[in-house]
This record gives sequence, structure tokens and C-alpha cells, in this order.
Amino acid sequence: MRASLDDIFSDFEQIRQHMTRTWHQTLGQPGAPHFCPPIIEPATDVYETTESVVVVVEIAGVSAEAIDISVEGKTLTVRGEREDRQRHLSRLYHQMEICCGMFERSVNLPSEVNPQQASATYSDGILAIVLPKVQQQLAHRVSIVIR
Repeated sequence: MRASLDDIFSDFEQIRQHMTRTWHQTLGQPGAPHFCPPIIEPATDVYETTESVVVVVEIAGVSAEAIDISVEGKTLTVRGEREDRQRHLSRLYHQMEICCGMFERSVNLPSEVNPQQASATYSDGILAIVLPKVQQQLAHRVSIVIR
């Protein structure tokens, strides 16, 4: 028994539809479940003023005690964990975009900073870190006296 062209194209169309659904689920298209990465990278802004470098990190739902900030050279790293407050409940997700688990974000700082004088504030899920810039020594001109 030989398959007709219509049957073959129908099979290909079913495969195409299945691949399209799978692709949309993977990319998190509207209405499809969204899967969280193993380590979340929170949204971050970095800007500088004349006196400091400021890093702003969006990490709603995280307690201040769960946040670790470190500076190594010209790299600032913010890491921690957002706990799933309802992890004990049995749930069937239809959409999942609020990820729980480990988060980490490292950024290159545009200027040299003094981490010992850094300060941080955390309010309404926004962490703001202010890092004073290292003041560059001005060149000092030395006069030569000819005798």
C-alpha cells in the first residue's frame, strides 16, 4: 500500500505543529510555561557620577540577610537565594515566571572604586550599591633649579 502525497504532507504538518508548540514552550511564549534557569541573573543597572559608581539590582522577594555583595578588582558580584515560600504545596503551573533559587550577577565597574567605603540600601526589592571612586592622584610637577 502506497501513501498518497496528501498523507505525507499531513504527517509533515503534524510534525511541524508539534515542533512549533515545543519551540514556543521552550522560549516562554505567552500562555506557555516558562522554565527558570539554574542560576537567575537579576536585572541590573550600572551608572556613575563624578564621585561614585552606582549598581542597582532588582531582586524582589529576597530578604536582606540572603544577599551577599563582593568586590574583586573592578568586578562587583551580587549573589543569594530567593526561597520558594510555597514549596510545600502541590501545584500544577500553567505559567511560571517568578523564579526561585540561587541568583548571581557580576558586573564590570567602569572606574576603580574603594569597596571599604561602599554602602548599600535595600527597599521594595531594589538593591542600590554606592561605591566611591578612588581619587586619582594629580600629577605633581617638580621644578628643576639650575645652579
